[in-house]
Amino acid sequence: MTTWRSTPPPSAAPGTPGVLALLTDLFGRLHAEQIRYCHWKSNEHLGTSLQGTTDLDVLVLRKDARRLARLLTEVDFKPFRKLTGLDYPGIEDYLGFDADTGRLSHLHVHYQLTLGEKFLKGYRLPWEDLALATRRWDAEQGLYAIDSGLEALLLVTRAALKLRARDYVRAAAGYAYLGEGALRELSWLARRADGDHLRSVARALVGDRAAELLRDIVAAPAPSIRQLVAFRRSVRPHLDTYRMYGAWDALRRRWMREWGWGWAAVTNRARGLKQRSTRTAPQGGLTVCVSGPQTVATTVACQLVSWLAPEIAVVPALGEGARSSLARRARARGMVVVADRPPTGPADHPPDLILELSDSAAHRFGRASDAHAVYLDSEAPPASLLLQAQRAVWECI
Repeated sequence: MTTWRSTPPPSAAPGTPGVLALLTDLFGRLHAEQIRYCHWKSNEHLGTSLQGTTDLDVLVLRKDARRLARLLTEVDFKPFRKLTGLDYPGIEDYLGFDADTGRLSHLHVHYQLTLGEKFLKGYRLPWEDLALATRRWDAEQGLYAIDSGLEALLLVTRAALKLRARDYVRAAAGYAYLGEGALRELSWLARRADGDHLRSVARALVGDRAAELLRDIVAAPAPSIRQLVAFRRSVRPHLDTYRMYGAWDALRRRWMREWGWGWAAVTNRARGLKQRSTRTAPQGGLTVCVSGPQTVATTVACQLVSWLAPEIAVVPALGEGARSSLARRARARGMVVVADRPPTGPADHPPDLILELSDSAAHRFGRASDAHAVYLDSEAPPASLLLQAQRAVWECI
């Protein structure tokens, strides 16, 4: 095993073009404070993750958790949780806002390797110390990543444990089990971890037979479901002791999560949302009203909904204001409600934030005397106007 390297090598560049400044700051502080971590999955598209396009999955040494929580707060990452309350053990969700671009960055902080079946993740694999002890420095991205051989083992193990009866039916009908993204990751890992290295990593963790199967699966252009079934059979004796739930409890939890996921998909489709995040802030919900010329207000409100929806549970209240029963219930349950007009009627449910579109030079970028209102420059270019609104909303979340 390699020894800890708590700071990047001297030749490492301080930043990479296209990486969010928010994330450059975050990883720079992780190195400066010697917090032990590694990005442990989906390193094939790590570059796009650092641009805020996809999630980041960072494994952190458990004893560094308190220091990490403080650091994340300082960098302006905020904790979130699932609306259903069915979060996975050993995993925390954080969202960060890049003030320069307006992009949200989703960070999964893992203190243990929790993985397994879809809608359950019913295994905790005690390989965290190995992952952190054998991490590698990715000079291109400027951070630590998991060893490629161990990443390949975890990727194939995750895919095998997610197999369900419906997947066998689909395979019999000629459909591939592994999607394009998983195949691309396997191909990328195959170029970085040779067969001997894969076997040496896997043999100690899941046995000789599984190690041989792993090498064949990673080398195959498109692994078959039969190969994955054989791999799952060979690793199960080694992994059964790592199960977190009994058979009936696992089935109950899986169906509860899948039902909740399906219900969120249906309700969001009814609201006109293509995304279906159920993530909420621990502090509770938020009602945002955009006030001003109706066409511009509606445009800004729609843009805010599209910006939030992939990462945060949001409810558009367009054309009806923020006092509808739907809006009140959603805000009470922790969701963000975005309305395109000021509230009317009784003042028993005031909005948390009013974005007032104003072309008055005296008010540009300033906060109104009312603590719940922020003036925006309606004469600014559309991109600049949206960024002003995003900054105001993020400050209140």
